This record gives sequence, structure tokens and C-alpha cells, in this order.
Amino acid sequence: MRRRGYPISTKLQALGMLETMSDYKVSVALDVPRRTLRNWMSHKHEILAYEGNLKNIKLEPGGRYEVFPEPPGLIEFINHVRDNKRALTTTHLILWIKASQRKWLNNYLATKKQSTSYDSLFRLRFCHRHGFSHQRPAKNKVKQADLAEAQSDFAAEFHREYIAYGKECVYNVDETGIYYGMPPRYIWAVRGGSSKFSSGEKHSLRMTAVLTVRADGNKLPILFIMKGVPPGHHYAVQQRAWMDTRVWATYLRDVLDEASEEPSVVLLDNFESHVSGESYNIMYEDPTCVRCHRRRRRCVNPLTLG
Repeated sequence: MRRRGYPISTKLQALGMLETMSDYKVSVALDVPRRTLRNWMSHKHEILAYEGNLKNIKLEPGGRYEVFPEPPGLIEFINHVRDNKRALTTTHLILWIKASQRKWLNNYLATKKQSTSYDSLFRLRFCHRHGFSHQRPAKNKVKQADLAEAQSDFAAEFHREYIAYGKECVYNVDETGIYYGMPPRYIWAVRGGSSKFSSGEKHSLRMTAVLTVRADGNKLPILFIMKGVPPGHHYAVQQRAWMDTRVWATYLRDVLDEASEEPSVVLLDNFESHVSGESYNIMYEDPTCVRCHRRRRRCVNPLTLG
């Protein structure tokens, strides 16, 4: 007979009920054996301190035990290299292991065939298990430290200038393109002829979502910009499925104006349609007067702003 498992959420619920109810009543209410409840009570502090997915059954993940003797050290090395925007390959990891864990490495390789010993080491999938992935390298224009400093300075400036506005009056707006059908990388064309194709085909399978969240955590309905609509959100049609002055005016009148009931602040970037004269006219013709605060273009996405 297979042993029954209970998610962490059920364990937390049971511990809360045991504060005011007997284990017998809790057992009947949750259909959990009293012996299991007593076991949960003996591990009460560990369960209450759990911060992971409440759907999990175990406090600690299962699976095979870690073979490598010092995971935190290698993880710290990986993060240090990447924080400095340096290229990191498997060869760099092996060199670190040779320098820091040579005894373990020699013992591990001694248990493998000499011709395939390093192949076994490569298949340990250490990086995959600890949240790292194999990616194509890309050039970085600005250092991460500079971006973090710019974000911190901007956050301080913004909160200082608009401290009088409550959280229910500060809106954060940004657009994100959704590509669900990219153009092919290679096409057939007449030798010596042009390989260009129409801009309409280039953007035929793209739509844009305009996301707005208030500082108090409430989210406005999403404005979807597409070529083309199910109820519940707002939609706009644009030739290239992108934001322009006309669509931005639609957003201000149909989405933002419906949500703002008093003078408010809108946090957005300096995209052309956002800072146009028409945009300012629409904002200031409303008695509730929604003020715009332009952010630096090189800052990180404002939806992540602390």
C-alpha cells in the first residue's frame, strides 16, 4: 500500500488549527491520522520556517545526494565570474575544482575508466541543478554595477520628488512585445537578387502588451495591441502591432483614465509616443491631472523597481 503524502500547505493549516483545537477534531476535519499530526507537531519549527512551494510534500528536495563536496564554494565562484561579466565555461569550473578540491577530484577520477573519467565529470550536471543554464554569450554595453547604481539613484530621486503621492496614486507602465512566430533566418531567393521581404510579414505574428501596476500592488487590465478580441481587457489595432501616438492616446483615455480617481503619477520611459505633445495634452485636460515621470532609458525595466 502506497504511503499517503500531504503538501506543506496542509501541514501549516493543521498546525494553525491545533492551536485552538484538539488533535482528534483536527484529525476528523482534515482526514489526517492523529499520529501524523503529532509527528508534524514535533517538526513544528521546521515547517513554520519553510519558505518554498507550499505544494511540495517534503521540506527538503528528494533525489540523489550531492556528489560534489563543496557546492556553496563552486556556486560562489560561478556567481563571482558572472557578476563581473566574464565568460564562464566548463573548463573554468574544472580548473577551479583542480585548485580547490584536487583530492576529491583525484578520488573521483580513480573510480572511473581512464578514457572516460572526465566525461563522467561533465555529466554530473552540477550547474543545471543549481539554477544555471547554457546560453549563447552576448555583449554587454553597460556594467551590471553601473545599472544597479543608476536604478538606485533613480529610485531615490523618484521617491523624493513624489513622496506626497500615496501608493494608490502611482502607476508603473511598460510595454512588452510578444513574438509567437518569428520570420525565418534563411529564405530561398534568386541568386544575386534581393532577399528582403515586406515589413508587414516581418511583424505579422507579433502583439504588444501594455502592463500597468500601481504601487499598492493592484494591476490594471492589460492593453493588448494586435493586428486583428475576447472580453476582459482592452485592445488596439496597429499596422505593426506596436505602440504609437494613436494607441497611447487610447490607453490614456480607456485604461488609465478609468482607474485614476485623483491626481496621480505615471512612471514610464521616454518612448516617443509617451512624451509627445498630444500625450501631455490628454493628461492635463483631465481634472485629475495624471503627471508623467520619465525614467532613464538605460535603467532596468521599471516593473522591477524597488
